[in-house]
Amino acid sequence: MSETGDFHVVDCGPKGNALFTSRRFEEGETIYMLDYWTKEVMPMHMTNHSCSPNSEFNDEGRLVALRDLEKNEEITYNYILVPLPASPWNFECQCKSDDCRGWISVNTL
Repeated sequence: MSETGDFHVVDCGPKGNALFTSRRFEEGETIYMLDYWTKEVMPMHMTNHSCSPNSEFNDEGRLVALRDLEKNEEITYNYILVPLPASPWNFECQCKSDDCRGWISVNTL
């Protein structure tokens, strides 16, 4: 994945790679848009789950900030709220938020 002025990837140890902001984003601002035709690794592949996310995908396939995001803040979204034909999610959640569901799977909703 190529780095941009908007975000960058950080190795977070056991948690794996994570996508962080390289600048401030305002609430409602587009962070990135899905591009199914690109040959590069999409930012989505580096964006981690959180049960208390700071962004979400809208109906246009844009990841938008749910609140103001500061520079160098991890970008997260709730995996189970992304409409996929067959959910690939089945893992123990490590988000550590107060609202953590503990396990993320098709049955989490």
